[in-house]
Formats: sequence, C-alpha cells, structure tokens
Amino acid sequence: MANEPWIILPDGTNIFDSEFRNGALEIAHERGFSRIRLASEEDIVAHYVRSDLFRSGRLGIIGHIRSTRLQHLITRNGIAAILLGEESVECWRKTMGGSVTVCSVDNASIGQMAADYLFNRDRFASFVYADGMKADSFVWWTDRRYKAFTDTLREHGYTDDIPRFFAQDATPDVNCERFAALIAKLPKPVAVFAANDRIARDLVCFADITRIIVPEEVAILGVDDESAICTTSPVEISSIKIEHHRLGRIAFQLMLHMLDGDSSRDKVILCPPIRVIERSSTRRNTPADMYVNRASEFIRRENASQLSVRTVVDACGASRSYLEKHFKRETGRTILEAINDRILNDTRRLLLDTDMPIALIAHQTGFSTTSGLCTLFRRRYGMSMSEFRNTKRMKNAAD
Repeated sequence: MANEPWIILPDGTNIFDSEFRNGALEIAHERGFSRIRLASEEDIVAHYVRSDLFRSGRLGIIGHIRSTRLQHLITRNGIAAILLGEESVECWRKTMGGSVTVCSVDNASIGQMAADYLFNRDRFASFVYADGMKADSFVWWTDRRYKAFTDTLREHGYTDDIPRFFAQDATPDVNCERFAALIAKLPKPVAVFAANDRIARDLVCFADITRIIVPEEVAILGVDDESAICTTSPVEISSIKIEHHRLGRIAFQLMLHMLDGDSSRDKVILCPPIRVIERSSTRRNTPADMYVNRASEFIRRENASQLSVRTVVDACGASRSYLEKHFKRETGRTILEAINDRILNDTRRLLLDTDMPIALIAHQTGFSTTSGLCTLFRRRYGMSMSEFRNTKRMKNAAD
C-alpha cells in the first residue's frame, strides 16, 4: 500500500461535483482505495505543487482545471489528469494544445431534450432560454445548451425569436421586474428552459411575486433534478435528470487505468441526460371536472371584453352554484379571480407593447369606464396604469 498513488477529487458543493464525487468514492471503496484528497484548483496550487507527491509520478487529479500555471505543472511533471467540464477543455487546448482527457455532461443533448420535451407538449406559443448571468463561469456550458435548444426548436419548425433572459444579472427586484416585462410581451403560454434548477427556482419565485400563473401562463423546466430545490419551490419544478453519479464512477475507473500505465490520454466521455422528471411547473393540470375544464378554456381563449361570471357559466352548461363551488375547489381561485387575472395580464401587455390610451384599454378588456380597471390594477400592482407604463418603459430604455 505504500506505493499506492494519491488521487485528488473536486471539493465543490454544486450538484455536479457532489454527485460526481459520490460516484468516484463508491469505486474507491469497492477497490479498497484510500489515498484520496478533496481540493479545489486553488488549494492544489497553494498546497500541493511544492510537495514531493507532485513530482512522484504517483498522483492523479480529477477536477476543473483552468489555471494556466496548474496546466503547465501537470504537463511538466507527467501527472495523470482528467478534466471536468467543457470549460476546462477549452482552457487547456488554448494554453497547452495536444491531447487531453475530459469527462463532462453532454450540454448539447440537454438542450435538445429540453426543446423536444417542451415543443412536444403541443401547447406553447413562445419559448425562452433562461441563463444565470453574463459571466465566463456560465458562458462555457450555457452557450451550448442555448444553441442546442434553439437549433432543435428550429428543426421542429418554430421560427419566432427565442429570447435569452439573464435571471441573476442584477438585484432580485430588478430581475423580477425584467422577467415579468418579458413574459408580458410574449404570446401565451410561454415555455421557459432554465439552464439549471437554481435559475428555474428564481423564475418560479418571480412568477409567484408578479402573479404569473405557473404552468398555465408560463411553464418552467430546469436541469439537474436537485430534489431539495425542485420539491421546495413555490411550484414544484420539472427538471432534466443527469447521471452525474455514474460519470464519477467512470472517471475514477479511468484514472486508475491511467495510473497503472494506460498511455491513452485523449478521451472524451460525455454524460447524456436521462429523462425529464415532470412536476407541476410544466404539467398542465386539466381539471377533472369537465365543466371546470370548459370554464378554464373559455377564460383562456375568449376575448377579454366578453368575460364575466355569467358568460363563463353560460358557456359551460352547468349551474352557477355548481360551477363556482367546483371551480374554486379545483383551481384554487374563484371564477371572478381567474377572469381578473386574465384581464390584468392583457392590460399589462397592452400598456407595455402599445401606446393605446388607457380608456381604450379599459374598453377592450370589458370595462365601460376606466375607473373600474384602474382600481383593479392599482389594487394588484400598487401603482396606477400610467405609472406602470412610464416606469417600465424607462427601465427598459435604461437596460
């Protein structure tokens, strides 16, 4: 055992690193391999590069290696290395060139799966890709997911623009306002593919704050299937599951072969997504009661100016008392609340996208005077319709 090599694994806390590490440690336990350290790239440079271990030829590193100094030291000392993530490969090839071994999730396949899943729901009028922030740490992998998502939608025949929304690029309040403004401009319902579950959770919270109904108006799909995030969100999040754990097992086995003298150092191992774990954020809940279902569809499709509790009841063929009771039980809203939500969504869109006078907006949404709509709008959003229009437009211009 004295000649047994050491292996350094990543110490990150994100789901990729933690599940990957668990898979790797399983193989270590099965093989009786005990000489393992957990370290970040910075820790390796700070604490290990001057040690005898680094020059012993009996060290393997599996991790996110972006430091130019560390890349040179690995090459100079002949250290077995497996890079994690496409961003590490890009950095290595720009700096060092030559062969490199990499294990990564298959970002292109993730984008394709998201597009296939959402498009095949056959109900969305528009699509959005949601990123975290405009930073290098995101760009490497999210660019690939975004491109595959948009390319696959194009293959399905979708031709409209696919906005790229950055959900973590400013303060939460600003991001929330930007998200609401974007959704207000798009044909409903909207399907949003978020780059990971943490971004998806932010979007669900934004929707909750701004009274956007998930999934009826906006469906949200994440990536990674982080149960602690997906199941504790205000609306449970559908997510693409990836076998990070299996990738860790494969990488550790490959490293053992490399340390035993396998000279092959130019392998690319991509971990594809498994499937979509469907939860409430994309699952359209069709009411079990056929009359409630008819009422929901009528409210969604009918011209807003024609909506009232009476017209909804007449369109469904049930008694008013029956429909009001069962509608509330199945949707969590009264018929009037559902109508008001629809009217207010239309009102916000008209305020942002047109110069239509407020009196005409009130007429188009079924109000004989502006005062009724103005009161409803102020009660919901805490400002007048004019203030809303001016504030949002100034912010959009500043952005």
